[in-house]
Amino acid sequence: MDFLLNPDRERMDLALVMALLVNGRTVLEDFAWAADAEPFAEALKEFGLNYEVQGHQLVLTGLGFQYRLPSMLPMDFSESRNVMLWTLASKDIEQIFTFAAEADEAGVAKVAHAKETLQSYFKVKPVSDEPAKFAFTFAPEDPVIKKDSLGNVAYIMRNRLLLRNLVNYGYTTFEEKSTVHDQLTKMLMYFGVNLKYEGRGMDQLTELERRMMMARGQKIERTQFTELSETKVITAREYFIPGDTTEAMALVLLATIGNIPKNASICLKNVDLNSSRAGALTCLKRMGASFETIGRRERFGDVYADIEAFPLVSGKRLQGRRFSEDAIATGLEEYPFLAVAACFAEGETILRLPKEVRQKMRPVNERLAENLRKTGAEVGVYDDGLVIRGLETVVNGNDFDGGDSPAMGLALSVLSVALQNTDPVANSDVVEKAYPGILEKLNLANSIVVEKGE
Repeated sequence: MDFLLNPDRERMDLALVMALLVNGRTVLEDFAWAADAEPFAEALKEFGLNYEVQGHQLVLTGLGFQYRLPSMLPMDFSESRNVMLWTLASKDIEQIFTFAAEADEAGVAKVAHAKETLQSYFKVKPVSDEPAKFAFTFAPEDPVIKKDSLGNVAYIMRNRLLLRNLVNYGYTTFEEKSTVHDQLTKMLMYFGVNLKYEGRGMDQLTELERRMMMARGQKIERTQFTELSETKVITAREYFIPGDTTEAMALVLLATIGNIPKNASICLKNVDLNSSRAGALTCLKRMGASFETIGRRERFGDVYADIEAFPLVSGKRLQGRRFSEDAIATGLEEYPFLAVAACFAEGETILRLPKEVRQKMRPVNERLAENLRKTGAEVGVYDDGLVIRGLETVVNGNDFDGGDSPAMGLALSVLSVALQNTDPVANSDVVEKAYPGILEKLNLANSIVVEKGE
């Protein structure tokens, strides 16, 4: 059975910003809106982006680097979306920009949160500072580039640095130990931005440099080098937004732990397989899940493919694994799915979170553990993440609740469908809003019937 997924939300956000910066027309092929993407497109209209759905295409017309600058800045989007919009505005260091809301408790809290987020990514000069209104100008200098515990620039900051230097005809360079969320980097290269992006290691050093490092006892590690130089214009291109990786993870996991007949399979069309985004699929493969990529395409500057997923061979189980911070960082949104998979795995699975998100993820882990213990699996929450010892046969578990986390709710929905529960997971409306139609796809996939003789 074939399934079409919703477009990847992160990639669509980036494509809409790129379309504004193209001086001319960008066409998105085989188009469908990602969840909540149209309000973001409407916000970009304030900067000068025009768009129109024409059949199976979205035709966007941008103003290039001469886009408009609204004085009232939006602050109702996710952190990544807000920072991109504010980065576009930061091109002008003389104009006064404002955050404003109703002068009630909610409005004051909203402005305070926006101000705090702004000052963690930008240097600004306050003009006036009231409880429900903050006016400011952007400072010309960038904040110091800080790397995380993995030796990388956090992806929201990474995107901000690239975007701000691009619209200011500037230059920036940084080196990282690995890559997390490099969709914007590859998209910039596809659209013709003057950008170098390459791995560096022993082979990039001169013989003298190698000998000097060896003499000092320095370890020569492979790193990822990014260098953006002045770019005058971005080329108009056709583009395509592949399917959402999180939705793909949900359906592959269901094929692994659900009730799909042994001689059946499900095929997911055009899945985003960017290596810095689809790490959880690789982790699930390491646990023993049976799926393969079909028709791998390297187009539009990145990689996507169909995925065909199969049930496990009779008598075979998933295997517990230890996943490092590096592995989890490339599939953080899909972290709850790996925890669900671990409940079915033989032995112990350890999921280690990157240091920067451990405190934020602690309550998420507590809620996830509370839900998963209902299956009978042993689930421990510790400072670094989760440790889970699975069961040979998982037959129990209901009354799951993903709370306000769409990804956790979706992972628990996979578990609930696999256990053939009749009642939906609590707060399933949160899941449906973030991944429209996915719950219906889960139920449809789990009800595949293979005709006799097939």
